[in-house]
Amino acid sequence: MTVQEYAAQQTERIGESYCQFLKSTHTERLSWRPSWPGSAETRSILELTAECIAVNHAFAAIMRGSEGSMKPGLIPGSAEEACSQLHASVDDLAAAIRALSAEDLERSFKHPKAMIVGKNLILQPYRNMSYHAGQLNLMQILYGDIEFHTPDNWR
Repeated sequence: MTVQEYAAQQTERIGESYCQFLKSTHTERLSWRPSWPGSAETRSILELTAECIAVNHAFAAIMRGSEGSMKPGLIPGSAEEACSQLHASVDDLAAAIRALSAEDLERSFKHPKAMIVGKNLILQPYRNMSYHAGQLNLMQILYGDIEFHTPDNWR
């Protein structure tokens, strides 16, 4: 198995895991923005998901030699819509990862904030989705859902 294949598979797995977490969230909490006096403004689970979708497509574009926009588009209106869009972005990203050559892993790609070596670039969207999955889990705890909804593909 190549590094690219492994990274693509793990990206697909975290996308599926993220959607399972998303679908386990109470519907009325998908747009909820927890707030505390004196804290920075927070984002809803659907807003976090919109970021993941944008980042996945942007990194796929970067890997293909184009410029990608990290700015989220329209916020999905439901868990089903969010998962459909997230899966499409993960499919796009996984295809771009699989298309990279061994040489691409050692060369630098132009990211909006810096030049990034390919072997590091391919893991950044995975890390972003993992990070936001953790935020999603924290938001579930904050509204009283203390069950950890272990994704099927973690077993």
